Amino acid sequence: MKNAPFLLIVLAMVLISGCSGDDIEPTGVNEIIVDQIDYNLIAVNNSGITGKATFTRDSNGNTTILIELVNTNTDEHPAYVNFNNAAEGGPKAITLEPCTCAVSTTVVTQLDDGTPIDFNKLLNMDGHVSILNSPTNDEIIAVADIGINAD
Repeated sequence: MKNAPFLLIVLAMVLISGCSGDDIEPTGVNEIIVDQIDYNLIAVNNSGITGKATFTRDSNGNTTILIELVNTNTDEHPAYVNFNNAAEGGPKAITLEPCTCAVSTTVVTQLDDGTPIDFNKLLNMDGHVSILNSPTNDEIIAVADIGINAD
């Protein structure tokens, strides 16, 4: 029982540090980023949430989408690549890993329907990234036009 306060402090520290940026790991060993493009996520629906969607291709040919949100909490935010530009909206093309602790990392090899896609095809895609409020609230809170729709 004498160790109980110490254990509570350690447990609290573990919980607090659980959402640190140190959890982001590369998709493989000895990778070198050979191509990268950043898209700025803009806040919509008065969310105040912004951020960045970074598309990379590494020396092993892997394509990764990294989402980093700003002005959000540690809640889970579903993330998608959708067809069409953000103003039009469109169906989901790629379901990304949800943003947990404001970060999402997804290795992308195909669309949700199984169609292969790579870095170059993403750069030429008629699409946008959308971030939703929560798994139970599908209000869009941030978007970024990508591919041929990007400025």
